[in-house]
Amino acid sequence: MKLALTIAITLVALVLANTIVIPPMAKLEQLAYKSEETTLRIQGVTTVARPYITPGEGYQYAGMKIEFLGVYPSIQIAADGQLARTFDQNGFVTSAHVGPDATKVTLVNTARGQIEVKVRITYIYVKTTYVPLAGETVVEVNVPDGKLAAGFSAMAKLTIEPYAPYVVKSVETPTGAPASVYRVEPKVVEMQAGRYKVYIAPGDAMPAVMLVKSLSKQSTVVSPGGELVISGAEVAVPQGWKLLGYAIFAYTGDVTLVGRETPGDITIEGGLVDVLSDVRQNLILRSVSYLIPPVWNVNIRYKVALVYGEQFKVSTSFPTLVNLIYIPIVYKPAEVKWLPDRALVNVTDGDLSTGQWTAIVLQLPELARVASIRTPNNAMISNATDVNLVWGSGVRAVSISPDGRQAYIVVQMGETREAGVYTFVIDWRPMKIAVVDTKGRPVGQLSAAADKFEATTTTGFVEVRVYKPEPFTLDIQYRGVNAARVVVNSLVANPQPITLGIYTVKVTVVGVLNQPIAGAAVAVAGFPTAGETDQSGGVVFQDVLAGRYKLTIDVGGRVKSTEALEVSRDVEIVVKTPVLAMLGGFPVTTFDALATVGGLSAAGLYFALARRREAFEVEQI
Repeated sequence: MKLALTIAITLVALVLANTIVIPPMAKLEQLAYKSEETTLRIQGVTTVARPYITPGEGYQYAGMKIEFLGVYPSIQIAADGQLARTFDQNGFVTSAHVGPDATKVTLVNTARGQIEVKVRITYIYVKTTYVPLAGETVVEVNVPDGKLAAGFSAMAKLTIEPYAPYVVKSVETPTGAPASVYRVEPKVVEMQAGRYKVYIAPGDAMPAVMLVKSLSKQSTVVSPGGELVISGAEVAVPQGWKLLGYAIFAYTGDVTLVGRETPGDITIEGGLVDVLSDVRQNLILRSVSYLIPPVWNVNIRYKVALVYGEQFKVSTSFPTLVNLIYIPIVYKPAEVKWLPDRALVNVTDGDLSTGQWTAIVLQLPELARVASIRTPNNAMISNATDVNLVWGSGVRAVSISPDGRQAYIVVQMGETREAGVYTFVIDWRPMKIAVVDTKGRPVGQLSAAADKFEATTTTGFVEVRVYKPEPFTLDIQYRGVNAARVVVNSLVANPQPITLGIYTVKVTVVGVLNQPIAGAAVAVAGFPTAGETDQSGGVVFQDVLAGRYKLTIDVGGRVKSTEALEVSRDVEIVVKTPVLAMLGGFPVTTFDALATVGGLSAAGLYFALARRREAFEVEQI
């Protein structure tokens, strides 16, 4: 007769959840684009289809831009996907940005007769990589990063999410190209064709939603051949606000005889300098007749720049005065309430009491897209990029970027202002994190919980429904056991897969003479798996999570054994027990054999054990 087996799970396993960090990322986008001008003859409706071209390997279609090379009041535009339009001050469409999800764009002529519409269509492609940030990082960028198909031009964009504690420290061009070939700010660099080194360093995080305003315009001069330093100590920053930087216009001029130029240059230095315009221009003075010969040459030199940081320096080597206009720019975190489908931004009268202008600025991760903006007076703005709305005695600038990740709206312009709650409707995609085993196979039987958001699981994936741009922590369980703690510092659309150590464990139970023991109950304490050995004395457990455990062995309810088990790869372990033989399902141990020396026969021992088996349990530890 075979005895019923018992499974004892008496010891706690040492399963330590693996901590995995998804670090802050710099997103590098290599952009390739091709423009063509054409004339469309439209009577009724015509369509522009998605292109079937590619600039090179690895590029994905990112949409198109349609610019109208003229004013066409009767033309309306629509698409079967994402569409953002730009309007002039008369309300006519000047351009449209079409998302990659749209397969065609429809142009509708509302006039009775056919009209010719001149357009410039730019097809845009992107190749994206992510650069993990840890300490100081140097990103080398070649634009383009390879050979492109004929007719394509290239640029690149590097972006750091606002809440990441990293900033762009500087940008270098090995060829000595002028700074005007790139645009830069603390979290973004845009680069034209060339080679670059972008230096990224630990720095201040910035709010994803902020109020930005300019203070009063300041004017001064820089002496000939001299320099001038302006620091934050000289700026009356309003309480609660922080200095972001300065808008700077430095210029000089001189009149010389033709053939001569005034030697010198203007240099602007600071924490991070974005040169918007760098102009050297010569004008010849002449009268309408020969009355005054063209012998005078007007030398004009000016630079326009944005400088980020506490201070800047303007120096000149010109023998003339340099006139300097600078405007301090300040910011502060906005008062915002995040909801799953929107952000409510409260702007108070106090926020608008100073400055030349004030705006709400949003910069969101790639999982988010601003769909529309509603003002406190219920004006609705959607699908609009770089538009100016009539507002009071002037205009109100407002924009939602074509990809929806950024938006701004002016809330104060001079004496015109609007306080209250602004609603930004936001479409969030869940962050989908793949979970695989060490062989790359999707892992099932998952559960997960995030500290700030709702998390759900399917085979091979954890989805986190983020709705605000900030890091979070995610705990993943496999078969109810803590498997990984994931610290998510970057809300990217395609995060790195999480790899769980899941392995096969084979346990073989033998007796004192190395004979296989069949029918032994084997369990992994602390992990939900157990089984019974076969005739070879073995039992195989598939898919055991990596960790340190205790194996518990129970033979016939009398012989119990424990064994340390460390799972960091596929494991085969042999557990030796003090079992001499199995008699009718009863394990006979070396201890029992001593009893036969005292006069019991083997048969007598069997019947004695059958009557008193509970009293003869043997535990081996």
